[in-house]
Amino acid sequence: MMKLAPRLPLRRRFLQGIAWSLVTCAIALGQGSDIANTPHNLSASGPGSIKATSETEICKFCHVPHNSRSAEALWAQQLSEAIYRTPPIRTGESQLQTAPQPGGSSRLCLSCHDGTVAMGEISGSRGRIRMAGRQKFQPGDPGYLGTDLSGSHPVSFEISARPIGAESPAIDIGLHEVSAIISNTVAPLDANNKMQCTTCHDPHSDAYYRPGIVPRFWVAPTVQEVCTSCHALR
Repeated sequence: MMKLAPRLPLRRRFLQGIAWSLVTCAIALGQGSDIANTPHNLSASGPGSIKATSETEICKFCHVPHNSRSAEALWAQQLSEAIYRTPPIRTGESQLQTAPQPGGSSRLCLSCHDGTVAMGEISGSRGRIRMAGRQKFQPGDPGYLGTDLSGSHPVSFEISARPIGAESPAIDIGLHEVSAIISNTVAPLDANNKMQCTTCHDPHSDAYYRPGIVPRFWVAPTVQEVCTSCHALR
């Protein structure tokens, strides 16, 4: 009869969980452009106008090392309950339809960027982190998206049929084959083959940002490199 490996003591497993989370955060901080020098550093040392009055931990605004909610592992910021106006999309030969509500990692991004939840509003028992100045994005602020996303690229839809694209007469939205889109490594889909905010934006690195040329937190050196990972422009 095969013997099962003994379970680690609760205290040891607890400490290992914290250690692994800290390592994960350290890796994120070390990738590409240091997050400490980007607007996503909301700690007191952050370079932006919206930041904490005294909190010095950077990861704390988005992540918790343990006891996170099961719905979004390691996520700390209170999620928005907003209902969004989404753009139209067409899937295969189907009729024009409304893009789904943002989910997955896109919902996490919107917990700050839609302007409905205060930054530093930590879920659970940890309370709110005091922020200097405004606590929410407002119209006109860099990074403000609001709840009307009808003019933005759709997110949280699955790449499973051809074609999928926004209904826009201004551009040719032809797409590569589904297999090529799913396997591309420049602008990767999520684990469920869905396009998310993180397909085009890396929240931990702003290495490629060039004002007026390359957007904030872009995942590649050029805009075209990302767009043509999915779109066959012609």
